[in-house]
Amino acid sequence: MRSTQPSAMRLKQVIMYGDTPFLPEEIIRNILKRLPIRSLIRFQCVSKHWKHLIKTTSFVEEHLRHSNHQSPTLIFQGRSPTDFSQSHFYLLDNEMQLHEVQSAPLIDLSWDGWIIGSSNGLLLLSARLNYAHRSMVLWNPASRRVRLVAKVVNSFLMGFGFSSIVNDYKIVCIRVSDLFVNQVKDYSLNTGQWKEVQFGNLDGVYIKSQPFSTNRAIFWFGINLNVEQRDENRHVLVSYDMAIEVFTLIPLPISAPKSLDSQHTRLTMHENKLAMLCHTTIGNFESSLIDLWVIEEGTDPSGGRWSWTKKYSVNHPPWLLPETIWRNEMVCHFVAMPGRSAAGFKVKDDERNVVMINLTANESKMFAIHKYVISPCILNYVESLVPVGNGDCNEEL
Repeated sequence: MRSTQPSAMRLKQVIMYGDTPFLPEEIIRNILKRLPIRSLIRFQCVSKHWKHLIKTTSFVEEHLRHSNHQSPTLIFQGRSPTDFSQSHFYLLDNEMQLHEVQSAPLIDLSWDGWIIGSSNGLLLLSARLNYAHRSMVLWNPASRRVRLVAKVVNSFLMGFGFSSIVNDYKIVCIRVSDLFVNQVKDYSLNTGQWKEVQFGNLDGVYIKSQPFSTNRAIFWFGINLNVEQRDENRHVLVSYDMAIEVFTLIPLPISAPKSLDSQHTRLTMHENKLAMLCHTTIGNFESSLIDLWVIEEGTDPSGGRWSWTKKYSVNHPPWLLPETIWRNEMVCHFVAMPGRSAAGFKVKDDERNVVMINLTANESKMFAIHKYVISPCILNYVESLVPVGNGDCNEEL
């Protein structure tokens, strides 16, 4: 008995005071990946080991995967009524709490600035420098890292996304002259280089929307001006595959409304598939239909690679405009006049509102945003440690 007690005491001292970590690294990683970015930045000061661990590519990817499944948010772009020239950004979390996002050095969106795209916690911003030029800025709001990518002329259209196939973030710039594409450049965050891209498939195609990206491609709505105006195939979906750097024209569903010119139409994701939200008014703005279409790439031997399926069709007042899908809910802009009652909602004079429509139960709820003028830019967003790259690229396109 007397011989075992000192050994037990010594063993306890080794566990408590020795150099061996109290917890295995896999448990530490499992804990850290569940923490918000703000905490992880502070915890880099705990030890050199933790600092190195949190910055490793494998941990950044592990934390991102967990965040994508557990804590996606919405990011809004808005302006204060007291200073309408200045852009502000707000996050709506899972508890339906609104937080203003702190800006970072080098970001000045006081003159005609907007979000081009959101991917894995990175935002691509565009801000007007002067009458002829804009700046492109990569920004991670969570880590507050920012990088000036390039200065571009105003005739460029842009897109931003991540390709899981080549494990790279891409920016594509499409130069337009007299409605037609005459130059395309592709920027790789991995290499920090621009390259020319062939765009033969875009001959005669007019791109007419903001971009939307998935983990493979960037998409825009377009009009094929080579096709007769009455042709059902005139409206197309323009796809840019970031891995193979190829443009593809995808026909829109024939049974959808033939003309998208007068519609509020958005691209989004539904159940991990590319989807399209279409808003169509009925009669003299008495009501409206919001249709949700999902597209899948098939292997039809007759040559049809793509198939569209209508998943939902909901009837709502015409002042609900769909923007995106978030947590199985359709996020809509509420554009009714202040003081007007609609669909059971009462709008106050000092509120700008967003309506969530549950796709399963078809139930609506309003989220009031006080005092802020929210633009239609409502994007899915997730906090991440993804870096914006090293150095600045001052190339002018």
